[in-house]
Amino acid sequence: MPLLTVLTLISLAILVWLGNWQYGRYVEKKSSPPEQVTESFATVLVRVDRDNPGMAQQLNGIVDGEAVWRRYVPARVEGVDGLVLALVDATSGVAPVPLAISDVEDFQRRSNVFVRAAKTGGIASSNQPEKDIWYRFDGPSMLRQLGYEQAEVNVIEPDQITLRLAEDLSRSRVTTNPYATAEVRDPLPPERHFGYALTWWGMAIALLGVYFAFHHAQKRLRFKGN
Repeated sequence: MPLLTVLTLISLAILVWLGNWQYGRYVEKKSSPPEQVTESFATVLVRVDRDNPGMAQQLNGIVDGEAVWRRYVPARVEGVDGLVLALVDATSGVAPVPLAISDVEDFQRRSNVFVRAAKTGGIASSNQPEKDIWYRFDGPSMLRQLGYEQAEVNVIEPDQITLRLAEDLSRSRVTTNPYATAEVRDPLPPERHFGYALTWWGMAIALLGVYFAFHHAQKRLRFKGN
């Protein structure tokens, strides 16, 4: 069956290439020094616009290799014109945990303030503004969903982010915020790339096993002893 053989070889080549690519990323990250944050951080007093009757905007992301929902609220800070989107915290789990803007108190944290460009393209899911859910950052649209019109939007990103367990918000931990700089740091740890490499290579081996098992079952392949 030449067609089956050709398709198997093509699939095998793709799986091996994906495994090698992920392993290359693992080696690259393990051999590279820790990323240095060169942007300036300062203690910022965030005054939340609690008069807004809406909900925090939920932005999907990855922190410490875990998928999370980062929760942003409209606020004002000294020295910045207009409204900003301030990160409150993040929750784990498949679905975001709603947060009323009126329930968020003003807070003060060591943060970076900068304009984050809207992301386009990629393979992420489509934004769902009507549900306050975002897979790509779009500051003007996020504020528009809350009833504001603003062409340029600054974000307030603390250097540390609080991760809360979706099932029990009282359980939390604090870790480095990979989104605290204009150039977002790669959120995946090296070990995750190594795991992906093993997965792709394992699928390649399984494909070979299925290929030979199929031919053996069809009596096209025989293993003879000496």
